[in-house]
Amino acid sequence: MQLSYITAEMHDNFAEALEAGARVGVEVVSLRAPVWDSHLENLDDDQVRRICDLLAARGMRPGMLLSPVGKCNIADEARVTKNGEILKRTFDTAHRLGSNQVRVFPFRAPAPVAFGPSQLDGYFDRIVERWTPWVEWAAAAEIALCFEWVGSTLVLTSQQMRRVIDALGSPAHVGAIWEIDVSAQAGEDPSQGYPHLHDLIRDVHIKRFDGGATRPQYLDALRLLQRSGYAGPLTIEHWGGEVETLAGISAVRALLEDIS
Repeated sequence: MQLSYITAEMHDNFAEALEAGARVGVEVVSLRAPVWDSHLENLDDDQVRRICDLLAARGMRPGMLLSPVGKCNIADEARVTKNGEILKRTFDTAHRLGSNQVRVFPFRAPAPVAFGPSQLDGYFDRIVERWTPWVEWAAAAEIALCFEWVGSTLVLTSQQMRRVIDALGSPAHVGAIWEIDVSAQAGEDPSQGYPHLHDLIRDVHIKRFDGGATRPQYLDALRLLQRSGYAGPLTIEHWGGEVETLAGISAVRALLEDIS
């Protein structure tokens, strides 16, 4: 398992964000806007070359591109259409950066309620209808889509995310980011959620241990991942700025030592 972090959370300056991680031995990073005041889908060729040069100079590589696609009101036709356009441009950016993974979301309800009650059943068919052509676009572009969920999305748990991916036909290029903390706040323990996603996990987001998921729950989750041979990233998310993100990296390293 590889430690990772989100560049925009480590530092506002992209070069400084990479330097801070390189100093503590991180080799793979998730890229999220802004990067030099640009959205990922709007990065020009000069910006992409500079990103690649900065990564190479530090012995690092790009992991997942964290797009905002699907983190919008599913009933807002104009916004959904715009998200589709963003997705296509993000595929192009991913190719130019040397990544083949893009983070996406399963949409929000028109009136989201944080962490439930779930509104998934009322919008399930529409989610599948919206995402089906986008999944086909990703296949044509040879991009892996990785679904993330948050407290305001229609999906709130691993079990629900599996339902959506299965309804999309469970294509090999569609996976998930295991959101242990969000699921815990929605009432799903990692031991309950893992069986639903064990073969779909492409990244694991690890938030502070004083939120929804506790340190013992994260330990249990990492043990499950270790037993299955998971060798992907463990990404520090939402700890804070540079100091807090570095503290998160140290905290997750301590978790890995405890399960070794």
